[in-house]
Amino acid sequence: MRFSGALWIGGMPAILVTMALALSGPAGAQAGAPLFVADQEACFGRVYDRAHLANHPNQQVTSLHIFRYLGERPEAEDWRASERDEAIKEFRETGYANVQAFVTFRGRPGHFHNWLGCYKKAKEGTNYFCSIECDGGSFDLKRGSAGTVLLNNNGFRLYVCGEEEEEVDFSPGKDDKVFRLEAKAAAICRAEERKAMPIRPGKPLRERFQESELFCFGRDYDAAHLAKHPQQKVASIRVGRLNPEAERRDPDQKWPYDVKLSVALTVKAAPSSRALTYVCNPREASWECTAEDVPSSCDSHIIHLARGGDDDILLINRKEGLPIDAPCQAKTTNDDHRQPTRSDDRTFRLVRMPIKACR
Repeated sequence: MRFSGALWIGGMPAILVTMALALSGPAGAQAGAPLFVADQEACFGRVYDRAHLANHPNQQVTSLHIFRYLGERPEAEDWRASERDEAIKEFRETGYANVQAFVTFRGRPGHFHNWLGCYKKAKEGTNYFCSIECDGGSFDLKRGSAGTVLLNNNGFRLYVCGEEEEEVDFSPGKDDKVFRLEAKAAAICRAEERKAMPIRPGKPLRERFQESELFCFGRDYDAAHLAKHPQQKVASIRVGRLNPEAERRDPDQKWPYDVKLSVALTVKAAPSSRALTYVCNPREASWECTAEDVPSSCDSHIIHLARGGDDDILLINRKEGLPIDAPCQAKTTNDDHRQPTRSDDRTFRLVRMPIKACR
């Protein structure tokens, strides 16, 4: 073949020299590049269009994203300034990476998610095995072509946030076994994270309250409100942090871990007050609070506190976490599958009150 009028270099047309250099450069190297780098976040994902789903009627997944992150969002309740450096150090020492999976399904509303830990496979330096603790399932990741990864789904558990948290086992099924995911900007996966785990606007509780601060929030419901909400059992409720000095914290843990709150309430059917002490720890969008000193024969009581508008806070009682029907509720066979709150006592918007109102 003759390249008329072309520039020649060392007996070869310049265009061929350029193509050879391009193929031996970064693009060619990417095919064998590591999936994760110590100090960089990584996002791989794919959104399947109607044409693809029509050609794969047995595929249930409509979108799938895997996010290797180096810390929580700054607006999250459990954000820590040292997270990024700790994640980089751990990866360099052990090769361990934290990832999040975000999945949507055909015919099932909601944005499902979970966290997994990934390790390099010993004999396959660029491949990773990612799993969830306590037999929560796993998947394998390996480099596909340049700019893509292959996810081999071994089956793993996913959750969706909402008024009632839903769980689903993401099994390989007939056509949900292998997924080719494309490299994306980290911002794409952060957007999926916000969909799966929305955080209410406003200042985080960890910033709103001081480490040594006492506080009291509550609400009294009048007859008119209770008449409009006949399924609500709680007539008044108080949430107070009354003795910060008594909070026993691990020396390595800092504010706002192990915050102790006193929760007291009265119900319409009984004039006497019922109270429990809860120990709270930060999660992404809220503080998760577990009742302290509950007998082993009783079901665990878990509630969440979240930021509300202005100076209000929200108490969220998704799964019978308050001692409404009785101070001790019969223990279920599996704490992870506690019954959703059946009465109209799921969410309370509480206002700041004088400390003495919680004593």
